[in-house]
Amino acid sequence: MEVKKSKKNIFIIIGIVILLLLVPIIYGVVKDLKQEDTLKKELDTLYEVTNKEPIDRNEVNKILDRTVTTSSDYKKVEIAYKKYTRDCFSILTDIMDVLEDNRLVEVLTAENYQQDGKDFTETKKYLKETKEKLQRVIKNYNEYFTEEKAMSYLDKNLDSYYQDFYKDEVVGNLDKTKEDDEVISSINDLITLIDQETDVINFLVTNKDAWTIEDSAISFTTDDLIDAYNNLIGKISD
Repeated sequence: MEVKKSKKNIFIIIGIVILLLLVPIIYGVVKDLKQEDTLKKELDTLYEVTNKEPIDRNEVNKILDRTVTTSSDYKKVEIAYKKYTRDCFSILTDIMDVLEDNRLVEVLTAENYQQDGKDFTETKKYLKETKEKLQRVIKNYNEYFTEEKAMSYLDKNLDSYYQDFYKDEVVGNLDKTKEDDEVISSINDLITLIDQETDVINFLVTNKDAWTIEDSAISFTTDDLIDAYNNLIGKISD
């Protein structure tokens, strides 16, 4: 009986030792799962606020500025994801800034003709800078919204599990859509508009001595100039 009891005690001790060895492993697994769940919820929140209309920029930046994970590997994933999102969000806000800028539709108004004519120094500067900004936006949009660019933000030495997790969360949302084509098309339309407005402004500068503003309307000294001006305006209307 004593031998059996001794063997039983040995098995109990071995079981306790094994359990003690497993505790840190189990704890680590549970901790990792909690970290992953926390990060997923954070990324879902970020996705929601960046797709809300109108976008609350302060709310977006608040989320981008914080870190909710503590594990070094998940923290690297979170930081990479948010850094990439911040750069992409900056591109989108550049687009919104131009779309929300009423100055573009006020360029060819009698009020602007009076205020900035007849050399239109400020108007030409504004049109040039806005066009360059939009051209940069298109370049950045095509460059940043790609798998290659997204993955470049992540530490390549991370375990493949974390790389796959990052890829699923980020790259999974980067498939080219109809909306992407519409965004690029809208920006190109704005660039075309700027070119057309620039043609009108250059025409007015070239013929600065042949036009005046009367009763909030422009008038020219000859019918040929009237026709040429109307032709340029007509291209914008088309």
